[in-house]
Amino acid sequence: MLHTPQLLSRIVAAMILGGCGGARISNAVAAPIQPAETTPDAAQLEERLVVEGEIAIAVDEVPRAVDAIRKRVHEAGGRIVREGMRGGTRAWSAAMKVRLPPQQVTAFVDWLDQTGEIERKEIRADDVSRTLFDQAIALENLELTLARLRKLLERDGLVTADILEIEKEMTRVRGEIERIKGERRWLEDRVAYATLEIEVDRRQGAVLRPEAKFYPGVRGSSLILLDPDGRKRVRFGAGGVVQFSRELRSSLEIDVFPETGDESSALIATLGAAAYSDFLGGGRRCFLNPFLGLRAGYGYLGESAFVAAADIGVELYKHQYVMVDTSLRITALVDGDGAEAGLVAGAGLVVAF
Repeated sequence: MLHTPQLLSRIVAAMILGGCGGARISNAVAAPIQPAETTPDAAQLEERLVVEGEIAIAVDEVPRAVDAIRKRVHEAGGRIVREGMRGGTRAWSAAMKVRLPPQQVTAFVDWLDQTGEIERKEIRADDVSRTLFDQAIALENLELTLARLRKLLERDGLVTADILEIEKEMTRVRGEIERIKGERRWLEDRVAYATLEIEVDRRQGAVLRPEAKFYPGVRGSSLILLDPDGRKRVRFGAGGVVQFSRELRSSLEIDVFPETGDESSALIATLGAAAYSDFLGGGRRCFLNPFLGLRAGYGYLGESAFVAAADIGVELYKHQYVMVDTSLRITALVDGDGAEAGLVAGAGLVVAF
């Protein structure tokens, strides 16, 4: 019996020497398989190109550019095989992998150049015609080998060891055929569709979304003295406000109360901040956002005074570009003669700048 992994030539030779009826087996079965046709020169092969490339582009608005690229790829008969986006309002970036018919690549790259600013571009075209041709020849030869193995397996007089050895070789040949077919399908797909890796970044200095630097506005107010001591208890006035942060409601506010009767003008100017409650919307609602805060600054009510106030209020309406609120402040004015308590009630309107 044969106990060797050698190929058909040795199997056939053993059968001939062993008198198993194999003397009539054609010498062509055991002979090396020759290529089905002569290998042509490279110039005779049809050019088969695998087109690949990497492109980096800078744009003003990354999400909008990604949408436009997606639409353009589908119009060109291609597809998106990978897409990812990261960042926030200040820094967006995206990475895309697209497949396109090769004849559409030049027009697509020209379109990208008009969409944004191409910062890096590398396009490659590799000719794989020789590889595809060699794979075709290899498949043809393996199919011939498999057919000869089948014929050899059908012959009479084979012992079990010979049958097992032939079947083992047939299994190996089938596996090699499937491997080459898989590689060939993958290569044909890369020829049929070009592959482009695209990086999209926000152009330096571009504004993705307008943001307010601060919020100027006007307010109307009233000053209520808890112990007027012969003075007018309630005085009405107006002033201005500059809000710096919507998250902490930090602001500078000035209230002016005109002179009345024998009393001179009064003024209260304070800096302060307030906070929202997460249990009551966290300041993110369009209507009725309550807040609490502290303020301090300068006041003049007959003479100069230090002002400290506790602030409680509600944002009646809040939008990206405008806000209306009302508040009540428990206020203390401290001067050389002592402290004086009062309430400052007001309503304000600020707009984004």
